[in-house]
Amino acid sequence: MRFLLIIIFFSCASLLFSQTEKTYFQQQVNYNIVVKLDDKNHELTAFEKITYTNNSPKPLTSLYFHLWPNAYKKYNSALGKQQLEDHNTKLYFAPDSILGFIDGLEFKVGDEKLQIEYAPYDEDICIVYLLDPLKSGESVEITTPFHVKIPKGIFSRMGHLGESYQITQWYPKPAVYDKDGWHQMPYLDQGEFYSEFGTFDVFITLPKNYVVGATGDLVNGEKELDWLTAIAEKTATIDSFDYKDMSFPASSDTTKTLHYHQENVHDFAWFADKRYHVLKGEIELPHSKRKVTSWTMFTNNEAYLWKNSIEYINDATYYYSLWNGDYPYNQVTALDGALSAGGGMEYPNITVIGESGDAFGLETVIMHEVGHNWFYGILGSNERDHGWMDEGINSMNENRYIETKYPTRKFVGNDSIAQKNIFKWLDISQYSHKTQYELGYLVNARRNLDQPIEETSAAYTPLNYGGIVYAKTAIVFDYLMAYLGEELYDKCMQRYFNEWKFKHPQPEDLRKIFEEETGKELSWFFSGLIKTTNKIDYKIAGSKKDTSNTENILLKIINKGEINGPFSISGVKDGKIITTQWYEPIGNKTFVPFKKGDFDNYRIDAELNIPEIKRKNNTLKTSGLFKTTEPIRLQWLGSLENPDKTQLFYTPIAGWNMNDKGMLGLAFYNSTFPSKKFEYVLAPMYAFDSENINGYASFFY
Repeated sequence: MRFLLIIIFFSCASLLFSQTEKTYFQQQVNYNIVVKLDDKNHELTAFEKITYTNNSPKPLTSLYFHLWPNAYKKYNSALGKQQLEDHNTKLYFAPDSILGFIDGLEFKVGDEKLQIEYAPYDEDICIVYLLDPLKSGESVEITTPFHVKIPKGIFSRMGHLGESYQITQWYPKPAVYDKDGWHQMPYLDQGEFYSEFGTFDVFITLPKNYVVGATGDLVNGEKELDWLTAIAEKTATIDSFDYKDMSFPASSDTTKTLHYHQENVHDFAWFADKRYHVLKGEIELPHSKRKVTSWTMFTNNEAYLWKNSIEYINDATYYYSLWNGDYPYNQVTALDGALSAGGGMEYPNITVIGESGDAFGLETVIMHEVGHNWFYGILGSNERDHGWMDEGINSMNENRYIETKYPTRKFVGNDSIAQKNIFKWLDISQYSHKTQYELGYLVNARRNLDQPIEETSAAYTPLNYGGIVYAKTAIVFDYLMAYLGEELYDKCMQRYFNEWKFKHPQPEDLRKIFEEETGKELSWFFSGLIKTTNKIDYKIAGSKKDTSNTENILLKIINKGEINGPFSISGVKDGKIITTQWYEPIGNKTFVPFKKGDFDNYRIDAELNIPEIKRKNNTLKTSGLFKTTEPIRLQWLGSLENPDKTQLFYTPIAGWNMNDKGMLGLAFYNSTFPSKKFEYVLAPMYAFDSENINGYASFFY
């Protein structure tokens, strides 16, 4: 009995300990940074004071710090290795003169110097050993000077091109310590950041004629704001910009010091350029009706596109607030800058945009990057471990924005472009904007080369990082919204926002909210679609009378995929959807009732909301002999897959061999993009010298 009691005691103690270990907590890190820009030598000289509060249940004897400017220090940094794996050799072969680094560090508590140790393989991570253990609930003030050699802006997100500066991930920053331990990580292109929330006070000194965009609000900055407003008023009157003039004016002999303050953010970035034009606007938020100031800053390079940029940033801020929760800060900024890691990059309150090429491209990137203020900024998920929680959900909102603002937008552009004969011939004209996300997913999913949505960023191939983290996540959350309805979906997302803003949510936190708000068990989504590569494939196989209700017809549905999720059926007449009904998951197969009507066919997912791996088995005609067979379409050369047709392609071919000499013929094939499960080529050829029939055939399954 005593032995049993001892076992029970230790079992309960162990359970209690494990529960305590996993209880949510969040560290607080407040920054005071004084920095000066040397725009002749492209260097920063700075002093940082960090107040670190330990809210964990454990005492801490050391802190991990990120020193990410060292990612640009040498060719074999973690960044250099990642880029080399992706066949990018810029950093590998770069001369020392254009590289970057951080040095001059001397961490102290008071006047006592702290010991530091660099990570064995990553010089952009170090451990700072504290003088005394930092107990739960206690704070420590750590100071250090530091110096940054700014790299040339051709490698990644930080750098300079001439006297245009993108100052990002530039200061010593403690890594996140949460219920799962320390999250020290080297700087990488693929997979972004995870940082502690806190308050920033940053004092930037630089020549007086630089236009600066930064995280936070200017403190006692009325004079600077008046100057920016005057530039904005002048910019608004310019009809034509000289895109050839990208020269830098001389720097002022005098300097200015700008003080930026922001609370509840986990990063601070700033950008400076003497050539910037400025535009200024204002957004009234949809829920609180509070007003937010919007700024855009840009050079002559694509100024003709940026003339409408205030509209783009305002609309993005409004719609993301409407669907997810009101933007909590006072200003939002987008600016034009050098960028070598994607089309845009987000930081709290501010985003930098690379070259866009056209107005729609610029609007899309501004909107996407502004959206990251919610997904990674306010909702500070771990981008390195759960990239879909920011890039993927943000891409879903991106598509929703485009479908809301531009409902007729097609895969190839606006409707007038889509109706051109070449796009009709290629079977592209009918596809909506969302098709790009679906194709991004299918290109590898059809070949079983895809990876799960829930995966670490470093584990993805470059193609899957875009096709899965961004594209597949976007379309599966769009599927979830279509199934739940926009009102209920938004209710879930707004609760997620309100409960987890300025915190570090995990996938299970998002799932818990969705299941509680909807009252539904969503393992098919969060365990199936998110955590596996299992596919969705519903087939409509036939119909029969509903003897229990003569107003209905019973449709035979077979689940040929591995995901047992909800699905919709529509009645379609003359190519238009008349009515749609959603059904709960069915298992392997069943008959489902559908109300009779004047329809040409019944179609699974006629609204194209479900990320199905195959759509050619989704339609049942209401009349005719071959109710589940699509008519044959003979096409020259090739096109995108058209699920409404049985596509047969042909193209003239020529050949030659020693016996038959020259040959001509036709190749017939069914290959499309994306690839099919079964593909074939039949190529009969006629040899004029030998008068033989030759050719070849190939089959792929």
